[in-house]
Amino acid sequence: MEFLLLILLMPLPVFGVRAHDPIAGPWRSKEEARNLECTRLGQSQAHELHPDQVPAPPPRATSGVTDALSCTQRFMRYGERPDRDEVILSSLRQSVGEITQVASALGSGELTWHVDAFYPGPAVAAKISVTARTQLAERGLKVSDRVPVLAAGDIAVLGRMPASKAYPLACTRYFAQGVLKEQDAFLGLMIVDARETQLHAGLCMRGEWRWLR
Repeated sequence: MEFLLLILLMPLPVFGVRAHDPIAGPWRSKEEARNLECTRLGQSQAHELHPDQVPAPPPRATSGVTDALSCTQRFMRYGERPDRDEVILSSLRQSVGEITQVASALGSGELTWHVDAFYPGPAVAAKISVTARTQLAERGLKVSDRVPVLAAGDIAVLGRMPASKAYPLACTRYFAQGVLKEQDAFLGLMIVDARETQLHAGLCMRGEWRWLR
């Protein structure tokens, strides 16, 4: 069962070390450290998510908390996950960071961002989506928890099409049905080929689909 371990990172000049660092040491074995999955959050976002544990950021820079790591213990230890899941999750922060950087540069104006991940394993898909939403929010973008959904008939047709055609058509249908509006952007992350271990992504805006990688 997963649990939340919130780690506050203090400025090094003040304390000399980072408080409660999740690396292996006297209070945590190497195995325990390897089985933590951590996401770095800015202090503002960490305060919004965990107001009881993280103080609000000061009006101007001081020697207080600067950021935080939100850590959960892996449900499955190393070697227990399928190889593809392990590869995807081990580099998730970096790969999704590259995707969100490109996507945010293409979006202009006051957009509301929607994110979904298309991956065979629901648990891994959820981690991909959460990571992408978090990174978009860290870039100061407005992010929605709502996932656009098409009608059952559209889903049945798209499911029989190759990915290269299905995602662009889905984007067109999102706008034709009014699921997405002019000020909405949809970022989709997916595995295109069941044999590969690389995340692909595409951006849907105003009825037009653009592959990002």
